[in-house]
This record gives sequence, structure tokens and C-alpha cells, in this order.
Amino acid sequence: MTAVQVNPGASAGQVSEQYTLSAEHQADQLLARLDAMRQKIDQSARKISLDEAIALGIRNNPELISAFRSIQHYEWQLIAAQRQWYPTFEISNGAPTLGLDVVTYTTKYYNDPNRTSVSTTPGSAIGSEPLSISQYQNTLNFQPNASISWNFIDPSRQPDINAASEALRQQKLLFEVSARDLILNIQSSYFALQSTRQLIEKFYKIYDINRQLLEVNKARYEIRLVSMLALAQTQTQLYNQLNQLLGYTKQFIEESSTLAMRLGLPADALALPDEKANLYRDWSMTLPQTINRAIESREEILASLAAAEEARWDGISKVNNYLPIILLYGEGSLSMESGVINGFPGGDNTQYEQLRTQWDGAVGLGFEWTWDGGVDAATARSDNAQEEMERSKATMNRLKAVQQVRSSFGQYEISRVAVDSARLAYKSAQVAQEAARARYEIGLGDITSIVQTIEQLGTASVSLSDSILNYNNSVAQLYRYSATWPGESDQLVRQQEKNLR
Repeated sequence: MTAVQVNPGASAGQVSEQYTLSAEHQADQLLARLDAMRQKIDQSARKISLDEAIALGIRNNPELISAFRSIQHYEWQLIAAQRQWYPTFEISNGAPTLGLDVVTYTTKYYNDPNRTSVSTTPGSAIGSEPLSISQYQNTLNFQPNASISWNFIDPSRQPDINAASEALRQQKLLFEVSARDLILNIQSSYFALQSTRQLIEKFYKIYDINRQLLEVNKARYEIRLVSMLALAQTQTQLYNQLNQLLGYTKQFIEESSTLAMRLGLPADALALPDEKANLYRDWSMTLPQTINRAIESREEILASLAAAEEARWDGISKVNNYLPIILLYGEGSLSMESGVINGFPGGDNTQYEQLRTQWDGAVGLGFEWTWDGGVDAATARSDNAQEEMERSKATMNRLKAVQQVRSSFGQYEISRVAVDSARLAYKSAQVAQEAARARYEIGLGDITSIVQTIEQLGTASVSLSDSILNYNNSVAQLYRYSATWPGESDQLVRQQEKNLR
């Protein structure tokens, strides 16, 4: 703020006069700084319509992308569950399965009846001097083993698949919830920016009115037609309006940042509405129709029911684990040894080179049954409790949907009346301040009347802006809470799903 130069030798009245006469210049400087900040944002930002903002948010918002990745996670879980129908195949065995096997071993023979040298030492065992024979084996081995099994009767398999399918359905519904919440948030930010910008424009006009009035009072003060009180009162009103503009500009900056976040814009980008604040659109359905649609279509309700079905199938799967599994089993193995078998180390082992081949195979039915001490039974009871909890949650979501629709519909109807009333009040406030100024200019009114009418004009401006904002928000909420897609947003969401795949 610019410092006020005051004559040290001036009286109290002269100091007050000097301060008042410089007030408008200080206010103008502050207003210029405020306007520069707003203009900097306005000039650097991209101007878009509401439909463009919704399309941009659906394409860029990371929360929506994250919700879709969750769908893909559950899609693969369902595929994994469905693949339990496939047989399993295994190749194993062999030490090694394919490789070189070198063995040297010694066999000692005691009591060989073919030996001629027999010990005669008293107490010694017959043939106590052992005959040692070393043998040698060097073979290339190939010993694969293959087995295949198929649980063609598995009582827990289909319930597992059904549970995975319901979990996927729940995630798809929650993705729809995320998309609807995103659209509502974008609409709310867009409408709020329109409203704040409208208030800034109106209060700039009110500031200009008061600024002109201050010039008139300065001229009158110089010829002593008004008192210092009237001049100071006008100046105070000017600063009050400046403070209001400061608050609305701060709000404008915050709301533009919020919209940029919801649109998923980069750090150096902003977006602002290219449309002035006006009534969004009408709501065509009646209250009973809106409630019925919400009860039938709200994804939160359907998601809770899907979660209940998932828990139910999980419980069935756990109970079915106590039933036997019937499987088809087949196994085959091959053992091939090629090389010296039972030869002698260091000798000519040509005659001991051999090729041994052995086939082995089996096929038939198998039977499996396990008892875990009741663990799965307890887990099944837990799943049953989870199912009941989710069904209760669905009931609560149904009640919440009705409450939200009723509240938004009531706000919609009231705001329609409020908009008409606020427009009339604003026009009346305009006429009142113009009449008060005209009377003041010809000496029939006082400054207090003008200050009051200007304050009433500011109040009427806020009321009109708020009533339009409330109307637009109520319509956006009715779309959200009745599970109705505004405009072409449904096609945009479907297209984004395709793009993310």
C-alpha cells in the first residue's frame, strides 16, 4: 500500500482531509494489482465449454483411470477362476532328466562258495578275506516323466467362478460410480467458477459506481457542500467493495486450481469457462419418476448386491470343499540309459556298452477328499455374515439415494423460484441506487441513502449469483443421484474404456 504523506504541522482535521483525499488513489492501485492477478490467470487459461470440460476430465482424470485398472485386475481374476476347468500337465522326474551319469562302485564278496582259499585260523569266519570287484558305469541318461490330471468333478470350482464374476460386476459398477462422481465434481467446479466470475464483474461495476460517487463528493467537499463525514463514508464503502473483490478473486484462483485438478491438466495449464453463468437446463422427470429411476439404476445399490452375491458364492465354495473331488489321471515315464553299464574301470568296456529303454504308463480315475478340522466351515459362516452385511448396505444405499433425490429435487424447485425472485431484486436494487444517486446529485438525498442502496445492490448481486449456482448444482445433482448421464457423457465414458484397453 502507498504511504500517505502528511504535513507534520497540520491539525487533526487537516490530517483527516489529506488522508481522505488520497484514499481513492490507494484503492485504485490495490484494484489494479488485483485485476492484474486475475487477468494473468484469465489470459493464460484455456477457455472451454462445460461439455468440453467433461470430455477432458473423462480422458485425463487419474482416479477414473485407476478405477478402470481395478476392473482389469478383477477380469484376470475371473479368467484365472475359469481356467480351473482346464487339466493340469506336468513334466518332471529324473536325476538328471537329461544328462551324464558316472558311477564307480566296489562289491565285496564274503563266503563265496566258489573260492578255493579258505582261512584255517581257529575262530575265523569262512571266507573272512573278502573278494573285491570294482565296477564302472558311464551313461547318458534321459528320464522324463509326464503326468496329466483333470478334476472333472470339483464341487468348489463353479462357486469360485461365480464369486469372481460377481466381484468383477461390482468393480464395473464402482467404475460407473467414479465416472458419475467425476462428472458431478467437474460440473460443480465449472458452475462455481462461472458464479465467482459473475460476482467479480458485478462488483467491479459497483466499485466504479462508488468511485464516481467519491469524485463527486470530493468536488462537493472542496466547495463545502458535503462534510468530511460524507466523504469518509464513501471512501469506507469503496474499501469494503475492494475487500469483497479481494475475497472473490482469491476464491476464483482456488476454484480454477480445483477445476484443473479434476480435469487432470498438467502443472502449467489452467481451464476456465467460456460461457457466462446462466441456467444449465431443465429437469424433465417428476419426483416419483426420479426416485424410481434412482432405486432401479443407482450403481451403489447394485454394487452392494453384487458384493453380497460374491460373499454368498464364496461361502458355498468353502462348504463344497468338504465334498470329494473326482479326477481323471494319466501318467507316463521313459527311462533311457546309453553307455557303459556294469563295466570295469580301466579296462576295455566295449562289450559292456548298452542301451536300456523302459516305458511306464498308467491311466484311471482318482479320488480326493480332505478334512481341515472345520476351518472352511467357519470361513463359510463368515462369508454368510458378509453377505448379510452387504445386503444391509444395499438397503442403506437405497434409502440414501431416495434422500439425495428428494433433497436435490427440493433445491431444484426452490432455486427456480429463487432465481426469478433474485432477478427482480437485482433490478429493483439497480433502480434504487440510480434513483438515490439522482436525488443526491440535485441535493434531495444524503450520502447514507446512497451507501445503503449500493450495499443492497451488492447483496442482490450475491443473491442472484447464488440462486443461479444453486439451480445449476441441483440439476447436476439430479443427474448424478438418479443415475442419468448428462449429454453425451455415457458415450465418452464407454470410449475411454476402449482407449484404456
